[in-house]
Amino acid sequence: MTVMTIVAIIAVLLHLLVCLILWLLIRFDVLEVKGTFLPFMLLVPVWGPLCTVLLHTRNTVLGKRLAAPTLERMRVEDQERRSVLVEDRSAIADTVPLEEALIVDTPKQKRSLMLSILNENPSRYIGLLQQARLNEDAEVVHYAATAMAQISKKEDMRLRQLERAYEADPTSDKALAEYCDYVGEYLASGLVQGHARQMQRQKYAELLALRLERRFDDGVARALARVRIDLGDETGARSVIDELLARDPESGDAWLLRLSLEASRQDGKAVAEAVDEIRRRHVYLGAEGRQTLRFWTDDGAGEAA
Repeated sequence: MTVMTIVAIIAVLLHLLVCLILWLLIRFDVLEVKGTFLPFMLLVPVWGPLCTVLLHTRNTVLGKRLAAPTLERMRVEDQERRSVLVEDRSAIADTVPLEEALIVDTPKQKRSLMLSILNENPSRYIGLLQQARLNEDAEVVHYAATAMAQISKKEDMRLRQLERAYEADPTSDKALAEYCDYVGEYLASGLVQGHARQMQRQKYAELLALRLERRFDDGVARALARVRIDLGDETGARSVIDELLARDPESGDAWLLRLSLEASRQDGKAVAEAVDEIRRRHVYLGAEGRQTLRFWTDDGAGEAA
């Protein structure tokens, strides 16, 4: 064996020893070098291990200075991406199918779309489902009636739950308010009709009156006045409206309720007096209120109120 061969073997063994040491240092996270750099270190004598040490030195010296700004930049960019608002089109997606079901010409399409409503959230389509029950297609009518029955059953169960909760603790203001508000929503939904609707109106008026006895609230008082007008209880409605006006003589909502009450009595003179009083006081009514007042005036004076 020649001297050159011996020197070469020693050099290779020394190189392998150095690579082994460096690999152990990388393995135990002493050197900040990725494992993918190991083949280069092993296959390139001298320069491979040397570059590994230089790479570790660079990462150690520059990495700490670059880490914080880099992370901060990434955080800012992430916040900017999160701040981009995406339009919520779920409501649009939910309302289109039933509207299409009522206007498309193909009965098959109508039935298919109506079935999709039954599998989604039919409670959001009460008004359109009531229209669908008048459709010329018998199956569409059947699907709409089925959906309305499901909704009515669900609402009735919820109503009974709140009623039982109130009856279990009639002194609870929270239980009373939840039960009362739900009866109001139930009436507004249009699910209950005929004699049952009249009974629920009466119950709603009783609950509102009870809430008003415990604590006066303008919103509750206005709701009570409206439901008493609907029930034809002129005396009860007037007493609530008078109290609202006594508390706030400039209340536009209260004056509109007064106007509605006089109109329900078909008393033209009382309506004219209410209109004159609104004008005289320059009561602020808002857009809808001005429209109502304009209906009762011939000269457009409602615009000034």
